[in-house]
Amino acid sequence: MAKDEKRWKLGDLESFPWTSRIFKEKGSTSYKHFYSSRFICIREEDDEHPGILLKVLGRTSPHDIMIVGDEPFCKDERDDLLKGKAYSSYRFPTVEQLTEALAIVRENPQLMSVFEESSMHFNPQSTFWVRETARKHLFQKKPQFYDASTGNLCSSSDETLHYRLTILYFKNGNLTY
Repeated sequence: MAKDEKRWKLGDLESFPWTSRIFKEKGSTSYKHFYSSRFICIREEDDEHPGILLKVLGRTSPHDIMIVGDEPFCKDERDDLLKGKAYSSYRFPTVEQLTEALAIVRENPQLMSVFEESSMHFNPQSTFWVRETARKHLFQKKPQFYDASTGNLCSSSDETLHYRLTILYFKNGNLTY
């Protein structure tokens, strides 16, 4: 991923240029994970842990999520190419990544005010889409969400909207999903 020599501090709001990588190609269609725009630093890096940057993408319906390469995917951006299409999605966090990020935000109430001031509203005790999927039929999968108030991983069975977050990690100036 990208390299930036900057060391982000707790509560910093950082804007990134469009950066993507292809993770699946199917015929003339490419699927990419990307990041861009504004993220907030929720943990500074240290010798033991990478730093964490978090972006709140709002609430998303299960109908807006498809499964690509065994992962949930939203068509956040679309590029019409000469010989096909390219779709890009912010990557969904795993349950482990999400629970770590939510614990950090809950432990530091000042971070919530940074998110509010940045118009990234969310409730850390709500429900959140995650990368894990469940079997719908023999070969089909469907997205799952994490209920932060109960600590349960759940399958979506209705039209309920859940928050969508994306997470970047940084260590020694290197950014990773």
